[in-house]
Order: sequence, then structure tokens, then C-alpha cells
Amino acid sequence: MDSYDKASESADDYLKTIYILSQDNTQPVRVTDIARSMNYTKASVSRAVRNLLFDGKISLTPNKRVLLTPKGLSEAKDIYEKNVFFKSILIQAGVDEKTAEDEACKMEHALCVDSFKKLKSHLRDDLQDCGGQ
Repeated sequence: MDSYDKASESADDYLKTIYILSQDNTQPVRVTDIARSMNYTKASVSRAVRNLLFDGKISLTPNKRVLLTPKGLSEAKDIYEKNVFFKSILIQAGVDEKTAEDEACKMEHALCVDSFKKLKSHLRDDLQDCGGQ
């Protein structure tokens, strides 16, 4: 895996975290919230926030709150959906929750949105063929 892939995975993790935090809070997310949630230093998060800002995936309010832009929100939702999907499948298969969370995070980076949608549709069709859902 090249450095671009790792940087992209890192950005995805930040977007997912910002998305989750923004769902839990009525206030925009602070850098300290992100750092606490990801167990990273505030300096590391500040660097990542600058990169996301440069990429147009977030914006900052005048009081330095982090907001997802439409572009960032769309990406964050896609990442989060993959994470929830893979974690759910792993737990249903008998994987413990912590391992499922760790592995779902890895899996969410492995598939592009198109491949994920096809896989999800295929699995849904298989469940229906077996009388499920």
C-alpha cells in the first residue's frame, strides 16, 4: 500500500469520526472532540483538519468548529455506511464486537463505493433468495 492510500485512509477515518461526532452533538465538532474520540494529539488532528479544509471536505466556523461540507458529508456517509455494514455482518457471523469494529474499519477502506453497493445488493438478493428479510 502506498503513502497515498494511507493518507486517504486517514482522511476517511477523520471524516467518519467528524460525522459520528456531529450526529451525537447539537454543536459543531471541535478539534479537541476529534482528538479525544480518536485518541490522537490535538496537534495531529489540527494537521489533518488543515488537509481536509484544503481538500474542501470541511469548513471551519469563526470560533474554529469543524463542519462537514456537502462533499465531506457525502464521503463521510459512504464511509460510515460501509463501516456499519461490515461490522454488522461480522457480528452476525459471531465475531466479537471489538474485533468486528477493528476489522470493519479496515474493510471500509478496501472497497470503492461502487463495489460496496454491488456487494450490498448481492448479499441482500442472496438473503431474499433464502427467505430472509
